[in-house]
Amino acid sequence: MAGKADKAAAVMKDGGQKAKTAAAKLYALAKDPEAQAKAGKLLEDGKKMYRAATSPEAKEAYRKAAEVINKMRKT
Repeated sequence: MAGKADKAAAVMKDGGQKAKTAAAKLYALAKDPEAQAKAGKLLEDGKKMYRAATSPEAKEAYRKAAEVINKMRKT
């Protein structure tokens, strides 16, 4: 039983070290100005896509497409 406990402790220690390493990499990436600029651009692109998808024109196009699909299913 002691062997299993030692193995479990070793696994937990190794997992903790891996988590610390990953956190350090993530922190360094978050502090990188280039990564921040890239994330900002992606955020702006996402906002534009959301606005386009939720615009009244898009909603009307969705309704028309749904009508066509429903008509095609009925025939």
